[in-house]
Amino acid sequence: MKDHTMRRTSSIRDERIAVILRKTLDILKKHNMDADIIEYPRGERRSVDIVVNKRIIIKIGRDASEISREEIEDLKLASKMLDSAAVIISETYLNEDLEPGVVMDRSDISVMDPETLDLYLSNEKVAIYYKRGHFFVKINGVALHRKRIERMLSLGELAEMIGTSRKAVYEYEREAMDPSIETAQKLIELFGEEIVSRIDLHELTERYVYGYVNKILKIHAQEDPMLRKMYEMGIEAVKLKRTAPDIVGRIEDQKTALVIQRDRGDDNEMVEKIVNTIKICAKLGCEIYAVLSNRGIDREAKKKLEDNVTFVEREKLEHLLKNLVRR
Repeated sequence: MKDHTMRRTSSIRDERIAVILRKTLDILKKHNMDADIIEYPRGERRSVDIVVNKRIIIKIGRDASEISREEIEDLKLASKMLDSAAVIISETYLNEDLEPGVVMDRSDISVMDPETLDLYLSNEKVAIYYKRGHFFVKINGVALHRKRIERMLSLGELAEMIGTSRKAVYEYEREAMDPSIETAQKLIELFGEEIVSRIDLHELTERYVYGYVNKILKIHAQEDPMLRKMYEMGIEAVKLKRTAPDIVGRIEDQKTALVIQRDRGDDNEMVEKIVNTIKICAKLGCEIYAVLSNRGIDREAKKKLEDNVTFVEREKLEHLLKNLVRR
């Protein structure tokens, strides 16, 4: 009885995720955005469900809190290496309905419901976001500076009026930080809605995710021989566990994805990984290298993929990497 209940609960969850996925794709199509579904790994948790040509990586979940730490970690690493915004689209968070027009947070990844995604892509002022225990409002720093000067207020005078520091006001105008809802309301009462701006998902990802990834790159390189070798060559690289490419690396603006054949894997899985990596790189702009073991893969399958993928034998991988660095 317990097993039957668990299977039914899992089935309902999968159905809800499928509905959210379809809603999200419909919204992206409505806004003329080119998107692809990532289907690897099948039947398991994966970190990337949709890639969009506007440098957006999307993870779909029924409830954002149900997404595993491993998926979140993968999503962060992929977003940094592929220079893309990371977003979770779900209906609820901690079993509470997400509020339309408000962007929530799961371990520094932006979380929103499909309706908020629609508003955001419609260039509506989706301005309120939650990060690290607090709600903030996105402020147009140029407009705030202009309004302050028009009212002949110094940074210190405005700071005193809204109950914050001079440095905070300075950072608002630089758009290096945003005020809390309470402080933003005081600013709006003084200067009007014109000072409210629209969040930028790429900016939020850069501010909260990229810094984290930069801190752990060297740690990961010390723990993994392949990453260490790439790091010593001058290639920033990460291993991904819950999506199609095994390794994604960067040399300045040049992005590279490696799909590595397992010694005991089957050809179908390798082909599926390559096909889904092609989808990712077609939208986000990276070169693909399939690293083959002594087994190789089916000749016909290889021929169909060669236009989009460079195949390299495992023994020649280091030579390939050195050539990438020299380019």
